Amino acid sequence: MSVIVTLKANPRAQSGSRAAHKLRKSGQVPGIVYGHKQDNVQVSVSAEELDRAIRIQHARVLDLEIGGKKETVLVRELQWDYLGKQMVHVDFERKDRAELVRVTVPVELRNSPKATGGGVLDQPLHTLHIECPLGAIPEAIRIDILNLTLGAPIHVRELTLPEGVKVLEAPEAVVVQLKLPGVEAVVAAPAEPGAGPEVIKPEKKKADDADEK
Repeated sequence: MSVIVTLKANPRAQSGSRAAHKLRKSGQVPGIVYGHKQDNVQVSVSAEELDRAIRIQHARVLDLEIGGKKETVLVRELQWDYLGKQMVHVDFERKDRAELVRVTVPVELRNSPKATGGGVLDQPLHTLHIECPLGAIPEAIRIDILNLTLGAPIHVRELTLPEGVKVLEAPEAVVVQLKLPGVEAVVAAPAEPGAGPEVIKPEKKKADDADEK
């Protein structure tokens, strides 16, 4: 399950690329808090603390402290510079810990097949779209492939999932399999509509502040 950590946020009055650049030079990441039919609040958070929460503590949910008041938020989008090194903007979505959310989580393979039968490992799905309570987001979906055999792929419907977690990909979608070299790989089935993932990993996109969207 994802860790819930507390992060201090400072309200910010100025917007625009110049103000955002100044914040980033001072070690802060500009961001916005929105949702639950409340007013949007522009904030900044410590780049070091946010990086630690995401990369080390693997937090997806935060208790964001703004002016002495805590709000439970989901890290909905984290934008990086074109090199994937510096965080340039973060979107926090207000949530209730009991409500259902749709996020993506990685698939982690454990062990190695005891017998491959001449097949090679093929993993069509490296991440899964899931729906679960906010307070029960798993760090990953882990699959033991020790007994994986040629001709017997592991499908979504066969996964052992944490309580309250629903995978949105088609039940017949293949997650991992052994296939013979030269055989065409299985194409992963799409997730249900509306299951778009939040972006929290470094990606090569233009380093524009979201204030200018």
